Amino acid sequence: MSEILEETNFDYIILGTGLIESILAGALARVGKKVLHLDSRRNYGSNWSVFGFREAAQWHFDGSKAHEPMELGYTSKVEYNKQYASNFRNTEFKIYTTLLSNEEKEDIKTRAAEGSLTKESLISLTPNVDKNLLVEFTKSLDNEDPYETLYQMAIFEKLLKASRSYNLDTTPKLLHSREELVEVLIRSGVGRYLEFKSVDDIYMFNKIAEQLEKVPGSKEDVFTNKSISLIEKRKLMKFLTYAVEHNGEDIELEDMSYSKFLEEKFKISDKLLDAIVYAIALVDKDASVKHGLDCTHKFVQSIGRFGKGGYLCPLYGGASEIAQAFCRICAVYGGIYILNSPIDKILVNNETNECTGLVTKEGQEYNCKTLISGIDYLPLTWLPSGGDFGTWVSRAIVITNHPLKDTEAHDALAYSIFPPGSNAGNVDFPIYIIHQSQESVACPKDQYVTYFWTTSQNEGVLKNALELLLKKKKEDGIIEQYANCIFSIFYDQRIRSTKDLEQVSNLPRKIIPCSDPDISLDFQTATTEAIKLFYQCEGKDGDFMPAVENDPENEYQ
Repeated sequence: MSEILEETNFDYIILGTGLIESILAGALARVGKKVLHLDSRRNYGSNWSVFGFREAAQWHFDGSKAHEPMELGYTSKVEYNKQYASNFRNTEFKIYTTLLSNEEKEDIKTRAAEGSLTKESLISLTPNVDKNLLVEFTKSLDNEDPYETLYQMAIFEKLLKASRSYNLDTTPKLLHSREELVEVLIRSGVGRYLEFKSVDDIYMFNKIAEQLEKVPGSKEDVFTNKSISLIEKRKLMKFLTYAVEHNGEDIELEDMSYSKFLEEKFKISDKLLDAIVYAIALVDKDASVKHGLDCTHKFVQSIGRFGKGGYLCPLYGGASEIAQAFCRICAVYGGIYILNSPIDKILVNNETNECTGLVTKEGQEYNCKTLISGIDYLPLTWLPSGGDFGTWVSRAIVITNHPLKDTEAHDALAYSIFPPGSNAGNVDFPIYIIHQSQESVACPKDQYVTYFWTTSQNEGVLKNALELLLKKKKEDGIIEQYANCIFSIFYDQRIRSTKDLEQVSNLPRKIIPCSDPDISLDFQTATTEAIKLFYQCEGKDGDFMPAVENDPENEYQ
């Protein structure tokens, strides 16, 4: 049962604890507004959630059962759980036998042959908190070999016991050290609630060598990199010097793409061109010269600000952790939070077509001047195509016993790119990869988390990319197994932007929707939207996350 409040009138009610919603909650409370922040789920993050192993497994099994038809009859009815579940499809949850030693396997075989170990006995010995999950997992197995089933059940139980050692990000991103969000975190003091590690290395998949190669992202990397020739190094240094001096002026080359500009002006081509376009600038070959240069300049300027690399990785999970920091600021300045508070309906004045508040499933009514909401809380009849809109991103979370990058510093954080046209089969869009470890508190020691994502137009490309990285081509050309999977989660995620709602005429007034996380590597799109919506709420004279003078938290210490 969720908390019942005596206060029922607020300036803003915010539904969902996604990043954009949480930034707004903190910013609005910071300027003295009365904020009520509700979430139907037990955990922070909404579509930006971070899970332990137990939560990830529960998320998978709940989602596999939740795809039911959604009713469109009642215009203000909230169907949050069904809408949230409909944002994920093609989910595959797989456990491998890597964590079991040969001795443990032999012991399981012996006990099973003697009759002292069965599926039922394994389940009966499992703590109640995990028993239902183990039952669900066992039902999902389709093994002809009974020993294989027992192996996987034993590993699943091991992973459940270690659940809190994992922080698995459903929408992984990195924080660009020159990104606007960094300045907000520093200025406002929100950053003191967060911890980061520098992401020092970048890799690009080489189609010919069939492996990741380090991308030179600094002068040091240029001189030490062995995969590019001396001539290419000179070209790259000349270009990086040019990019540093670029001041954002308009480039009068409207008919030329960024890749063409690199080829003609700097004689850069092939894999070096791909590295600049896809891994450094993070644009595509058809990007304008100005856009490509702006992005490259931003990257070069970011190098060395907080570490060797140009990106930061939030510890304990990405956007969800940042969202919680803004939620904490909101609470410090008087905002009220209630998690696990399902919403029944949104109240709309029929005469003015304005939102006036909401009613929870428990019948509690709250009133507001403005409602800010994640898209999943909006009634289906207010959304395009009854809620079936947006684009899809294919994602994977893979945990292995060895990092999927060839580097001496195993725990070093990095990101990688499979450019379009790679051996994985991605034709038009790159595959983004983030490599994490215990350094980011993503997993236990000696395990490694690798995040993959791309557009969902080409089925199977993420599995192809994983297979390529699990193996290594030696100098004699022999392919050897490089790493083994412990468990993996593959899924497609729906991405919806508020731009998709601009043409919807039946969205009531005084409701401000917030977009889902997008496909980009950084947080800039979400930050830009949050700031824009803040000024939409408070006017152009509003003060977005001003510098802290006297910290209200000090009063309680």
